[in-house]
Amino acid sequence: MFRKKYVTNAFLKVEDSRLYAIFAWSKKTAEIITAKSWLIMLEIFVHEHSLEKAYQLFQEIKYATIPEKAIIELEQYRNLSQDSIIFLADGNVTIFGRGFRSFIEKDMQFELGLLSQATYQVLLQLFSQCQLKDDLECIENIEDFSKLVEDLERIGLLSPATGSVEWGDLKKAVPICQAFGLTRGTPIDRYYINQFIEEIRSQVFGNLLEVGGTPKDKDFYQINSSTSSKILNLEAGLGVDIVGDVHDVSIIEPESFDSVISVNVLEHCYAPWIAVENIYTWLKPGGKCFITVPSAIRVHTTPGDYWRFLPDGVGWIFKNFSRQQLYVYGNPISVIASYHGIAAEELTIEELDVFHPDYPVVTCIVAEK
Repeated sequence: MFRKKYVTNAFLKVEDSRLYAIFAWSKKTAEIITAKSWLIMLEIFVHEHSLEKAYQLFQEIKYATIPEKAIIELEQYRNLSQDSIIFLADGNVTIFGRGFRSFIEKDMQFELGLLSQATYQVLLQLFSQCQLKDDLECIENIEDFSKLVEDLERIGLLSPATGSVEWGDLKKAVPICQAFGLTRGTPIDRYYINQFIEEIRSQVFGNLLEVGGTPKDKDFYQINSSTSSKILNLEAGLGVDIVGDVHDVSIIEPESFDSVISVNVLEHCYAPWIAVENIYTWLKPGGKCFITVPSAIRVHTTPGDYWRFLPDGVGWIFKNFSRQQLYVYGNPISVIASYHGIAAEELTIEELDVFHPDYPVVTCIVAEK
C-alpha cells in the first residue's frame, strides 16, 4: 500500500530561540519548525526510507527516553555559535559549526549519524531549548503519520529516497515538444507573459514604442490606453515603423515616448544593458517601460540568443530608473515543463501559479524614468 520511499532534505537553524528549516542558498522563506513530531520524523527518514518502517520507529521513539550516555555526548555541541546549522541528508546528521562556511571549507563539521541511528532522538536533544509543541500523542495511526509526511514533502523537507525518483516520460534526451509547447497548446512562458500583460495593461499610456514587435502583437497585448504606437524592428516588414538596432540610440529622438514595451527581446541583444540605456533615453520623464525576459526556456536563435536573465540581473540593468517593480513567475514544475515543451494546458492552475523564488521561468519588470 505505502510503496513510496522518502529521505530527509533539510538544514535546521536556531534563531531568537525559534527553530527554522532554512533552504540552502535560497530566497525561499525559512519554515518554522513548530512540533516535536517534525523533528522525530525528519530524523527517522535520514536512516529509514520505508514509510511503514518509519511509522513503526516513530511509535517506539515517542515513548522512549534518550539514553544518559547520548545526553552526555551531545552536551558538548549545545554551546556552538549562533551560526551553527544542522544538515540532514541520506544517512547524515551533521553539525556545521560555522554555518555554510563549514560546508564549503570542511571545517568545524561534527557527524552524529551513528548516534542518531542508535537513538533517533539527537534532534530533540539538540533543540530541547526551543519551544516545540508536544504533539506526539496526536499521531494515532499510519494515516495521521502519512498526512504529516505529505506536509513535510510539500514544504520541501522530505524528498523521494535516493534512487527512487520516477522519471516517467521526462527521462529522454529530446524534448517532448521542440517548439516550446506550441504543438500541444500554450507555451509555459506565454502563460506567464499573459499574466504580466493583464497586470500592466492599464498602466500603458500615451505614445507607445514596441521594441522587437510585429503588428500581430497588438492583438495579443490588447492595449487600448495608448494614443499612438510604433514598432521598432531590425528588419523591415508590414507594420514596422522604425527599422533599426535597439543598440543604436540615434535611431529615435530622446524623450519621444511615454511607454515602451518589449516582450522576450533582450535575450536576443548582445549588449542588453545598452538597449536598456537607450530605452531610458527614448522615454519621456515619468514614462514607463514594460519588459519581459525568459529565465528558463530553450535556446531560440532569432537572430541570436545571448542571455538568460534572473531577477537580480534584471533589477541591476534597470537600476538607473527612478522606480522599478519586478514580476517573477515560475516554480520547479513549470521550469521542467518549459524546457521540455510541455504545454500550460497540461498543468493545473495551482501547479502553474505556485511561486518558488529559486526557479523563475519568466522575469518581468515595470520601470519608470
